[in-house]
Amino acid sequence: MVWLILVGFLVIVDLFITFVGAGLESDPRAQLFSPPAILIVGLAGLAGVWLSHRTGFPAAWAPSAPARWRFVYPSLIGIAIGVFLSVADIFLHWTATFSSPGGVPFNAPFPGSLLFYPGGAIIVEVFYRLIPIPLVMYLISNLALRGRLQEQVFWALAALTSLIEPISQDLPDLRVGTELAVGLNFAGDYVMNLAQAIMFRRYGFLTSIILRVAMYLVWHVAYGNFICRC
Repeated sequence: MVWLILVGFLVIVDLFITFVGAGLESDPRAQLFSPPAILIVGLAGLAGVWLSHRTGFPAAWAPSAPARWRFVYPSLIGIAIGVFLSVADIFLHWTATFSSPGGVPFNAPFPGSLLFYPGGAIIVEVFYRLIPIPLVMYLISNLALRGRLQEQVFWALAALTSLIEPISQDLPDLRVGTELAVGLNFAGDYVMNLAQAIMFRRYGFLTSIILRVAMYLVWHVAYGNFICRC
């Protein structure tokens, strides 16, 4: 039910882009919120939820998880990472030299960014964690090892999957003069993804999404729209 509610939020984002736009309609990433894309993400997420329940992950709204661990602490961690990246960018000007194939803008325009980035957090969660970690755990621990070494397999996958975003998003911008800036962004993204994996394992996937949403609201919305305007 929690996942279906999140998919419903993606539909709201698509409706906003279609009927309001607010600059998002010209963003090439808006295709991520098209009906076919939402259908794929929705089905993939349901598969990930099914697999997570069979590999020891708690339900997204498990009563055993205190509210402070479901909402407060992941929000604070996400805010802290967003502040770290923002302060680093103020001194190193990484966004001033930001480059991305295809001319994808660094930030979606406000106020659409208030919907765009939480929606993006839901989408990337599927491909960074909700599918790869439970799927590989199910194949290795549940099937190949018959339920053994589940925690060891999780930690190995958490460490490896946390590299997906920094390798694909940060390393392409590595060139002479950007080493420190890219390195700090790489570190920040890796720490965030690892923290999300841990939150996912202990408190369910909703907690992981909340952490990323909090980081996005600082880094992309507050800093990106109002401070650096990048």
